Amino acid sequence: MNEDQNSSGVTAHRALSSVASAIFVLAGFWVLPCWARPMSVVGSFPMINQIMTGTATSFAIRFDGPVDHAGSHLTLVTPRGTRSLRARLDSQPNTLFSAVGSLPSGSYELRWEARAMDGEVSKGTIPFKVSAK
Repeated sequence: MNEDQNSSGVTAHRALSSVASAIFVLAGFWVLPCWARPMSVVGSFPMINQIMTGTATSFAIRFDGPVDHAGSHLTLVTPRGTRSLRARLDSQPNTLFSAVGSLPSGSYELRWEARAMDGEVSKGTIPFKVSAK
């Protein structure tokens, strides 16, 4: 084998390695945003600043990915104090849900801390009001 044949083989190998590396990097960019971005709320009940009746009240916060129900927390801040709520463990994979029953009229906050399945934690607050019937 002469030197020209050997160098063309090395050049072809380098080109193939470069193409494989580029594909690997580009594939990483397609996957990375799905894993690297924070979990977001896509819907909630109540919605921020919603005025609702206080009968048979339940809360639901839906996320754009599955949550660890046991590792997540819901807290209801009431006119009379703070109350921890249990997220229902058998709710939809991307939803924190809790039933609380009747609430008297007043201003409230639903505070949530949701743990994604990869361990990332997102937090937020939903202020709302309960009106007199």
